[in-house]
Amino acid sequence: MTHDPRFPIEDFEEEPVDVEVAKNPGAIIQIRFSKEEVQELCDEERATNTSLIDLIHDQALAAIRANRRKREAGQAEVAD
Repeated sequence: MTHDPRFPIEDFEEEPVDVEVAKNPGAIIQIRFSKEEVQELCDEERATNTSLIDLIHDQALAAIRANRRKREAGQAEVAD
């Protein structure tokens, strides 16, 4: 690997530095909603006095967990 002249060598440390970026790194997900869907979300946000981000986050995880429980219950019935 050759040195990139755009970055002076003086800008780099001689010894590596250990850095903890984040204890719990997360992800940012872009989701597109129609105008009508955004209106529904905003109505629910106002009705529940919850931030839109928390509302989407909590509802998405609740749905995923409910589906997982249904699948696991269905597998338990088949195994019986």
